[in-house]
Amino acid sequence: MKSQNGSIALNIMSILAVGALIALVYVLWTKDTSKEQKTPSEYIPQPERTQPKYEPNNVFTDGLTTPKESTEYELDDMGAGIASTDVYYQDINGDGVQDRITKTRNENGTAHYWEDYKIELNQNGRWRNITPDGFRTTEGAECSLQKIQFVFKPKFEVIKISRPWRESWTTPSMATKTIYKMQGDKLVAESTQEVGEICDVAELF
Repeated sequence: MKSQNGSIALNIMSILAVGALIALVYVLWTKDTSKEQKTPSEYIPQPERTQPKYEPNNVFTDGLTTPKESTEYELDDMGAGIASTDVYYQDINGDGVQDRITKTRNENGTAHYWEDYKIELNQNGRWRNITPDGFRTTEGAECSLQKIQFVFKPKFEVIKISRPWRESWTTPSMATKTIYKMQGDKLVAESTQEVGEICDVAELF
């Protein structure tokens, strides 16, 4: 009877020893793996990257696309002169006949240049110039002082935004926006308003 009790006690002690050994192994294993974890600094949450809903397109366009005729010219030794002409054909007075807009780029041998616009109606095969005064751009190296944009739909109109030069090319000044529309066979200024002080008027279109 005593030997049986001793055997039972021995079995219980063996089970407890095995359990203790398993617990020790588990503690040592979890301790080692915790050392392999990244430092808290590596877990700094990063801001979620999201695509902007809208990215404005700041590239200015004068509204004229795909010229029917293009000519490039050789500049003088100073890099000045007429650089190119582009001719566009578009019905601008709604009579079903293709009228003509000519854009001429002029260089002066510096980073500054200008573009002249000439608008002509096709009247029975004869070209009639209806261009308002001052229909040219003023382009600086950093800022444009005057830009012109053509709009063909729903109706033809021309937008001119300009500002006066002040102290330097990059000194902002008050810009004025003028909208030209057809009245009969004439292109006239319909509205003019100040639109704020700025350096590059191209940003106001």
